[in-house]
Amino acid sequence: MAGYKKIAHLLPEILEAADQAGEKRNEVLRALIDHALMTVEKNGAFEAEPEIATVEAQPEQKRRGRKPKAKAETEEVVEKKRRGRKPKAEKEKKKTVSSASALERTPVESAQVVEIGELPFDNVGQFMSAHQVGADALKKLYAYTERGIVGKYMRLGTNKKSEAQLNAAVLRIVANALANGSFSASIDEIKQEYKEFGILDTNVKTNLERRQNLFSVFNLQERLELNEDGKRFAAELIKSLASE
Repeated sequence: MAGYKKIAHLLPEILEAADQAGEKRNEVLRALIDHALMTVEKNGAFEAEPEIATVEAQPEQKRRGRKPKAKAETEEVVEKKRRGRKPKAEKEKKKTVSSASALERTPVESAQVVEIGELPFDNVGQFMSAHQVGADALKKLYAYTERGIVGKYMRLGTNKKSEAQLNAAVLRIVANALANGSFSASIDEIKQEYKEFGILDTNVKTNLERRQNLFSVFNLQERLELNEDGKRFAAELIKSLASE
C-alpha cells in the first residue's frame, strides 16, 4: 500500500494515458501502474514514459483512421472500368454465334433442295430397326431430289470443326445408304459436303484418323465405309439433329 500512496499524485496522468488505449485500457493501466511502482522503488521518481500507452494505442488509432478496403477504389473508377469491359457472358455468346455461323450449310446449296418423292426407307430398314431411327427423323434431314438423296440439315451438331468433319462424313454416308443401301461414300462426295459447310482444310486426315474405329474401310484416297460402331454413331447423330 505504501507504494501506491507514493504514486497517488500520478494516477490522473496514468488514467488519462490508459483511456487513450481504447479497448486495451485495462491492460495499459496495469502496465503503467507497475512501471510507476518500479520507478518509485528504484529512484523515487516517476519518469513519464507514455510510450506504453502510445504504442498500445496505435493499432486502435490506425484502425479507426483506416478506410475500409472495399472503398479503396471510388465508385467512379469502378464504373469507368465496368463500362469499358464487355460482360464475359456477352463475349462467350458472340463467340458461339460466330462459330455456329461458320459451320452452317451455305444458303445457295440449301436453296437448291426440291423434293420430288419419298425417301426409299427400304434401303436402310435394318439400320432403322436395329438403332431405333424413325422415318420422321430421316425426313427432317434428307430429301429425295433430282440430284439424288441430299441433306437438308443446315448444321452439324457441333461448333468444333474437327467434330463437324466427322459428322459431315457420316451424314453423307447415310445419304448414300438411303440411295443404294451401301453405308459408304467416296472421298470426293465427302469433300463436297465439307465445301458446302466451309470445313475443308488440311486437318481432315488427322481429325478422321482419330475416329478410324468407326470405319470398316478407311481409305482417304478413295472411300470410307461405316462399321457397326459407325452405324451406331450415325444413328445417335441423326436422332440428335432431328430433335433440334
